[in-house]
Amino acid sequence: MPITIGGKIKNLNDVEKRFKYGADKVCLNSEPHKNANIIQEIAKEFGSQCIVISIDVKIENGTYKIFYDNGTKKSKYSLEEWINIIQENGAGEILINSIDKDGTKSGYDIKLLEKVEKISKIPIIACGGVGEWKHMYEALQKTNIDAVAAANIFHHSDQSIYHAKKFLYDKNINVRKPDIF
Repeated sequence: MPITIGGKIKNLNDVEKRFKYGADKVCLNSEPHKNANIIQEIAKEFGSQCIVISIDVKIENGTYKIFYDNGTKKSKYSLEEWINIIQENGAGEILINSIDKDGTKSGYDIKLLEKVEKISKIPIIACGGVGEWKHMYEALQKTNIDAVAAANIFHHSDQSIYHAKKFLYDKNINVRKPDIF
């Protein structure tokens, strides 16, 4: 599984350090809002395949708005504009997180994922809201996203990656056959 490291990445030196520490990819959220050229710089130096752009989204007045700096600042870009900007600059993947769903254990924001998949030409990873394995299955079945991410289900319950893979494998989702060492 590729290791992705994010947080406090502001320049090429920061990226290089993460790779020296063992990362395969870097994940950026806030810095590209301040300097979109950082995506191009990383892509030119290390390749697009190593750049994941995390997009935190919240619904305001019925519209998806992008936030950064731990959800404290609202982006000046619409969701469509931002996805196009990061793609044009060389991002390799999008990690789309619903702030509204994150931590609720109520499932992914399927409407958000459908909206993003219509815009994006690069792989999409869904994030925010998993409380049951069926939420992963629903996102993969109802949309054309490429992957699902989860945290709380692993942290706050007696669950494992094995159980997640087994559930998805048994539902004929394209995952490697689960195996216990």
